[in-house]
Amino acid sequence: MGRTVDQEVHAAFVEFRAKEDDKCLSVQCIYCQQIRAKNTSRQKQHLLECPGLRGHPNAPQPQSQPAQPTPNGIGPTNGYPATPNGPTATAAGAGAGPGPGALPTPNGTMMTNGVNPHATPMQTPLQNMQRSAPLPTPGPPTGPPGSSSASASQQPSRPTPKPKSKSSTSSLPAPPLDDVHAAFVEFRAKEEDKCLSVQCIYCQQVRAKNTSRQRQHLLECPTYLSVMKDSIPANNLLHTFPENDVARSLQIPAPTLELDFRMSIKVNPKVAVGQSLWGQRDWVSLVGGQWAGRWGKGIILPGGQDSQIVTKESTTNLRASYMLQTVDEPPAYLIVKTDGWLTGAKDVLDKVNDPNTVDAVNPNTYKYRVNLSMETGDERYAFVNTLMWIASGCRRGHEVIFDSFRVN
Repeated sequence: MGRTVDQEVHAAFVEFRAKEDDKCLSVQCIYCQQIRAKNTSRQKQHLLECPGLRGHPNAPQPQSQPAQPTPNGIGPTNGYPATPNGPTATAAGAGAGPGPGALPTPNGTMMTNGVNPHATPMQTPLQNMQRSAPLPTPGPPTGPPGSSSASASQQPSRPTPKPKSKSSTSSLPAPPLDDVHAAFVEFRAKEEDKCLSVQCIYCQQVRAKNTSRQRQHLLECPTYLSVMKDSIPANNLLHTFPENDVARSLQIPAPTLELDFRMSIKVNPKVAVGQSLWGQRDWVSLVGGQWAGRWGKGIILPGGQDSQIVTKESTTNLRASYMLQTVDEPPAYLIVKTDGWLTGAKDVLDKVNDPNTVDAVNPNTYKYRVNLSMETGDERYAFVNTLMWIASGCRRGHEVIFDSFRVN
């Protein structure tokens, strides 16, 4: 008797396991070579759209007239008439030659099972499967030597169609694996299902569990894309980039600060240079000091200087340069340059700028912030040449103390 539709579907695919540790099987269509996860319903739908099967020139169509009954009273099960050289056309006890019902063909006579070894095997589209001949299984031709090349030359060559990959319209980067797993809820649609299904927590769409396709789905899921864009800090500012601008969809790493070292610098009394175009110019020379931190320690050499401009609100711009010496033998020398501001309320800053009253001022009532960079030719400390620091300071008498935070 003929095979069922599910059997025809299974016969059109070759099952295999893509990886040894895969729990689910994969299948490959024998007509277009497309690979997909094993799923009977989707395999059946694939065959309805398979270009390799749909475009086959010899695909049979079911006959509209009723099939002729066979001598034993049983009609053909597939909706097609019996083959001329099938069992019903060959008399019992016939010899080696074809039976009386055998029909000649251009390529020779039929074999006893009704198959012409020189003819091209027929393939059946899925639309006719419920009452059609069984699908052929792939394998070498059964004809005599040399017949395979002849039959191959009769069939036109057809390029293997490749599945079209959907291009994402989003400029967001592909989500990492952990985010993909977190965006889907796994479940088993039926108790007897061997493979898991997943549901997107953003759009509720259900699909077979497949990490690559789940990641691709997220790149096309409007709800997910909207949530991801809203999570970008720059998109929550008062003014933002246009909706379709690439800058709106970029998640840029945020820097962090890490305490790296502390400096204590002793200074001479400031020298008032006079009123300039930008404010009162003061010159402060450095007596020396010391420093210690995570990667070294040493002293601050005398001779550094700090050029200051004090505005009428007592806000002070600071630009200093000096040199550090390490305790190594031989020592290393590191040039330090700082640029920053001393800001706060005018009455507070007036006390900070006076060495006689600065000790009574709480450092939290003003901001002493500078950018700090270093330069050295010593290979032992060459790493400082490309680092950046933000320093927070306070004043105590004729001394300035800084905590320097490395920008990571």
